[in-house]
Amino acid sequence: MLVRFAQRCGWLTPAGWGQLLLVLVAYGLLGLAYLLATPPLEASDEYKHYPLVQYVQTMGRLPVLSADDPGRWQQEAAQPPLYYLLMAGLTAGMDTGDLPELHQVNKYAFVGDPNQVGNKNLILPRPGGNPFPWQGSVLAIYLIRLVSLLLGAGSVLLTARLGVLLAGQRVGLLAAAFTAFNPMFLFVHAAVNNDSLAILLGSLGLYLLVRLWRDAPEPRAGWARYAGLGLVLGLGLLTKLSLGGLLGLAGLVLALLAWQRRAWRFLLGGGLLLLLPALILPAGWLWRNWQLYGDFTGLNVFIAVQGTRSAPITWSDWVGEFGTFYRSFWGLFGGVNVAAPQWVYGLANGLAVVGAVGLGVWLWRERGRWRAAVLASGLWLLLAWALLLLALLLRWNLISPAFQGRLLFPALAALNVLGALGWLALCPAGWQRRVAYGLAGGALLLAAWLPWGVIRPAYALPQPLAGVPAGAAFGPIDFYVAGEPALQLVGVELLPDQRVVPGGQPVVVTLYWRAARPVAADYLSAVGLLGRDYAWVGQVNRHPAGGQIPTSRWQPGQVWRDEYHVFPRAGAAAPTRLRVRASLYDPQAGADLPAAGADGVPIDLLLVGEAVLANPAGPPTPSQPLAVALAEGISLLGYDAPARARPGDRLPVLLYWQAAGMPAQDYTVFVQLLDPAGVQVAGADGPPVNGDYPTGLWRAGDWVDDLHWLALPEGVPAGGYTIAVGLYDPQSGRRVPRLDGQGDAIQWPLLVEP
Repeated sequence: MLVRFAQRCGWLTPAGWGQLLLVLVAYGLLGLAYLLATPPLEASDEYKHYPLVQYVQTMGRLPVLSADDPGRWQQEAAQPPLYYLLMAGLTAGMDTGDLPELHQVNKYAFVGDPNQVGNKNLILPRPGGNPFPWQGSVLAIYLIRLVSLLLGAGSVLLTARLGVLLAGQRVGLLAAAFTAFNPMFLFVHAAVNNDSLAILLGSLGLYLLVRLWRDAPEPRAGWARYAGLGLVLGLGLLTKLSLGGLLGLAGLVLALLAWQRRAWRFLLGGGLLLLLPALILPAGWLWRNWQLYGDFTGLNVFIAVQGTRSAPITWSDWVGEFGTFYRSFWGLFGGVNVAAPQWVYGLANGLAVVGAVGLGVWLWRERGRWRAAVLASGLWLLLAWALLLLALLLRWNLISPAFQGRLLFPALAALNVLGALGWLALCPAGWQRRVAYGLAGGALLLAAWLPWGVIRPAYALPQPLAGVPAGAAFGPIDFYVAGEPALQLVGVELLPDQRVVPGGQPVVVTLYWRAARPVAADYLSAVGLLGRDYAWVGQVNRHPAGGQIPTSRWQPGQVWRDEYHVFPRAGAAAPTRLRVRASLYDPQAGADLPAAGADGVPIDLLLVGEAVLANPAGPPTPSQPLAVALAEGISLLGYDAPARARPGDRLPVLLYWQAAGMPAQDYTVFVQLLDPAGVQVAGADGPPVNGDYPTGLWRAGDWVDDLHWLALPEGVPAGGYTIAVGLYDPQSGRRVPRLDGQGDAIQWPLLVEP
């Protein structure tokens, strides 16, 4: 049977069809794994896409999007409607009235932040979960996911067809495997998302356009091919606006054909045949947008709901968002917040770079027959479509943050054909088959591990504990609801000696909560970092129990382990001690719940531990360098201070300390004004950094900027004075000596003017 089929579809050999069938079967099994590993409404924007489908299914019409009340579908209601209409038809007659119960949005989810731990869920899980057999909206979601997987199979098939057409069977099969085993491609197609149809139509439109370029049929004789391409492009415009780029590329192809053959009929006649269906199909939707929103595309209301950048994008923004771009091309799951290990992206990026280098090598080899190999064959269209789609994405990213690699997937077939061609171009002929099998097999294994090794654990429901682990007991601290103790903090764990830098790694805090009695409201847990002068430098607010079990579902006596990763903000003043604060917050009242210790005494600021915010920069260059070494491994690098002053002035004295080791205790800094006889006239003693970074926290390599204010008396006589600084033990008064034997103070002159 396979042989007869291969003979009828001669673009692959029987062996090639067998290999493609294996790729498609593996794709289907992988797709089911991603489908089952991702809970309903947790896939990329599925919690917006499916409500739009459900509205069309139940109401029989498209919703009118309002920026003031965008509904469950948010900005997606301004998307072209074809996918939603088809999926509404697929689920017609199903009872999906339970959507409001299922669609409980986690307003505090870490959307777009894969660096945070827990709280990945976009939806608060239903009590009891979604057991099989599925019913209602859950059943509809899984049914649509299955159909989306079938659309993805069509894209895999088209990738193979395009690769075989342009570069041969081996390239086509490897490109199909690259597509089928891309984890993000699998994730997108195992979801309710209009991207699945957009990718299929983008791949089909590109294939038809390449065929049109290669064959150049006369418009009159081959009118069906022009109209067929126009039909696909019209369906594309009804699915995703970015596919309009293919319409522009088609116009370029027709113009080039007309120029090459010196025949305007290719541009005029062929263009008319193509353009009519491409514009007639979406005409009704475009007119509706104009009537409702005053914009044919509906982008104005889309942007009004989604929002725009608060400030123009900068180069540093591009660099920072590039991480999201490449990770979301290979596999950034959930609400753009469930990431694979970094080595996965490093490996995938490395393989892509090798493919790009190989493509360059192939182009160099083919430079003598460039016209036949690249231009006449239509290979240039693959690169043109990918670059055009990238340009559209970059343009959109200037308006609203959306730099996601998955948005290039309508050109994924093109990219993977080029990548497969590049890889095989680097291999000797005898190794090409082995390399292709190795690459496809490796991609298959990686794609098979991710749903169970990365995605599923991100949504695993935490289980209550019977008690607090030994060594973690804390308090208990009671939090009051309606004047009575209701919830308790009963345990705290912090990693020992945590030292972080601004904008760097997080402070890891684990809290243990317990319900003393049932509560009806859902309170938020908050963990904050307080830096210098108790300023906030980091904060996490979310539902406790990993963001998945709201307090209204807690049973008395249950203990919930809750881990927090609190990132100190970039630019926070350092070095300093970080005080870790915990609280429970009532979002309805807009205030923290009152807290009290076991003795009933109210606690205004509940501190549960400390960490250190180190200074990531190198030692400064003081205006007055000194480099005086003291005992305890402490040196004074220098200072910034005025050389002149007047009576009554308040003098800033900024000292720069550096530690070569770990001081044995907390010392106090003395800053004294001495008269010509060495008698103290004024002083400004205090711990370093006003107590925010005591010497007991210093470690080798630390440098500390330490500001003190020295107030000169009003009646101090004019003349030459001395400022003396140093360290002493506040308990005994013993000063820390200098290692050069020059006493226990560092001095410099000050001129007091009349």
